[in-house]
Amino acid sequence: MRIPDKMQFALLAAGLLLAGWECWQHVRQGRELAGIEAQVRSGEQELESRRSALTAAEARNQEVVDAEGRAGNERLLNLMRERAAAARSISESAAQTHAFGNALASVLDSPDQKQADKSLTRDQMRANLDLLFKMTKLSPEKIEQYLDVETDNKQRDADRLAALLRGSMSVADALSQRDADRQQQESQRREILGPEGAAFLDSVADGMRNDAAQRLVAAIQQNMGGEPLTPDQTGKLQGLIKTEIVMGLSLDNVDLFRPLDQWTQMVSDRQQNVVQGAAGFLSASQLETFKEMAALNLKQMQDQRTQQIKALGIQNAAQN
Repeated sequence: MRIPDKMQFALLAAGLLLAGWECWQHVRQGRELAGIEAQVRSGEQELESRRSALTAAEARNQEVVDAEGRAGNERLLNLMRERAAAARSISESAAQTHAFGNALASVLDSPDQKQADKSLTRDQMRANLDLLFKMTKLSPEKIEQYLDVETDNKQRDADRLAALLRGSMSVADALSQRDADRQQQESQRREILGPEGAAFLDSVADGMRNDAAQRLVAAIQQNMGGEPLTPDQTGKLQGLIKTEIVMGLSLDNVDLFRPLDQWTQMVSDRQQNVVQGAAGFLSASQLETFKEMAALNLKQMQDQRTQQIKALGIQNAAQN
């Protein structure tokens, strides 16, 4: 059966249209695909750019961290070097101090030195106490007994100091031994002097304490400014200082071995007793001035203690 020409033309046109549509569709899809590919490539490029920027930022950050680390390590190393140098200096100073202390202990322990010191001390005491012996009318035998007591106690003080410097005696034992020696010395003195001689010695000692307290009060008076102490206030303050400071705070070389906080507390307690007692008769402004002077005096005593520790070669002076 033969297809009419019109039908053939229509089929041909339809085929051409279909082929054209498919071609256009293919082109359109190709363009879309190309566009998508271009977007993908653009996204990849942007991502790569961002990745590169991130990598660079991370690198810079690591450089900063490394630099800070190096700087921190350098600072730490510097501090460690300074600390090591300070430790060496302290150690060398402590070693030198300890060596001096041991040398002094060896001198104090020397039999020849002990004999020389005893003879010299005895001669000095005989001269210094001549008036006391005359006033108490001691016999020559009693005078020699009295000098024996004094020189023996001086030697025990030296032996105790040597033991402390060597570290062969504890501070607690030294303090206990010292206090017992003082009590025994006082008892022996009174026994040798007799009642009248002991009373005379007490009066002399009390006069010396009054003089010491009077000198301290005079120094306080000079710093009272526009509100000086009245005679009544002066007498009361002198009595307090005599009792709490002159009599109550009798320090010697053994006390230098006490820990600093213990030594400071001991001195401060005595000062505070005076301050509290003075609050009853000093004005508010006078009391504040007195407190300031007490604090300054404590600092001066601490400085003097440090100097004495160094002079004797006591080990660990900074900690003590």
